[in-house]
Amino acid sequence: MANDDEPTPSRVAGQPTPAAAPAVNAVSAVSAAGPRVRPPGAPGIGSIFVLAFLVILVPGVAVYVVLDWAGLPIGGASLLGLLVVFLGLGFFPTVLRRLGWVPTKKRVPTKERGS
Repeated sequence: MANDDEPTPSRVAGQPTPAAAPAVNAVSAVSAAGPRVRPPGAPGIGSIFVLAFLVILVPGVAVYVVLDWAGLPIGGASLLGLLVVFLGLGFFPTVLRRLGWVPTKKRVPTKERGS
């Protein structure tokens, strides 16, 4: 519940609430519009973050660790690990589309040439 000392859009902190003004409940205004409902099976932001972590960061670090363990100098192992991270960044939108988390682009049929 709001404290009388907290400012609201209609009054400054410390001022009393006018008796004739109706009290507006922010929760009831939001619930009147209805909460947004995700369709079943739709990913949340946490799922997309975890997928990005698995597709982008984990393979890059794994390549670095394996190449460093194999004896490649730190510079070469780091650059190849960074290359894998960049490849993961490029591949990530494709993964999202293939999983159905992002809608695919609609293709507009082109007119046949030669007519």
